[in-house]
Amino acid sequence: MTRRRWHTCQPIDLHSLARQWFIDAKRIELQKLAVELGISRATAYRWAGSAEQLVGEVLASLVDETFRQVVQRTTSTGSDRVFEVLERGMQYAHRFRPLRQFLANNAQLGLKIVASRHSPVQERTIANLKQLLEQEVRGGYMTLPVEPAVMAYALTRIVESFLYADLIIGATPDLANASKILKLMLRQDAPASVVAHSTP
Repeated sequence: MTRRRWHTCQPIDLHSLARQWFIDAKRIELQKLAVELGISRATAYRWAGSAEQLVGEVLASLVDETFRQVVQRTTSTGSDRVFEVLERGMQYAHRFRPLRQFLANNAQLGLKIVASRHSPVQERTIANLKQLLEQEVRGGYMTLPVEPAVMAYALTRIVESFLYADLIIGATPDLANASKILKLMLRQDAPASVVAHSTP
C-alpha cells in the first residue's frame, strides 16, 4: 500500500486499512496503522477511539455488507425469507476464517465486540433484521406476535447464543439447533409467549 500524506488521509482510510488487516488476520494496532498511513498516533486514536472500537466498526461494516448480499440473493418471502437470511448469515459467520481466528485469539474481548449490547456489531445486526421484518410485514407476507424491534433482538440473541457457544459456555457451536429454534420463532402461528420468553 502506498502511504498517504497526513493532509490527504481521511478516517475512511484508517477504517479501510483496518478492515483489510482484519481480513488478512493481522492484529489491528492503532500505532502500526498510523505508521502505515503516515499519520500520528494521536490522530489515529482521535479517529478510531481505540483498537477495540475500530475492530467493532470493521465487523459492523462486514455485517452490513454480508446482510445486503444475502438479502439480494433470496427469492422467498415472509418468514421463509427472514429464516433464509438468518441461516445464510449464520453459516457465513461460522465459516469466516478471519472472524473465527480473531475470536480464538481474543476470546473475552472478541465476545464483547460481537455480542454485547454496546457493540456496533449487535446493534447493526438487530437494525438490519428489524428493517427486513418491517418490509415483509408491510408487504403483507408475514405477521408478528411482537414488534419488529423485539423480534429482531430475540432472533439476534438466539443466533449469538448458538454461534458463539464455544466462547459463552465452552460448547461446540450448534447451528442445527439454532436453525430449529429460529424456524419455530418465525412460524406464522407462533404464540407471542414463544418470542417473549426468548428475550432476557
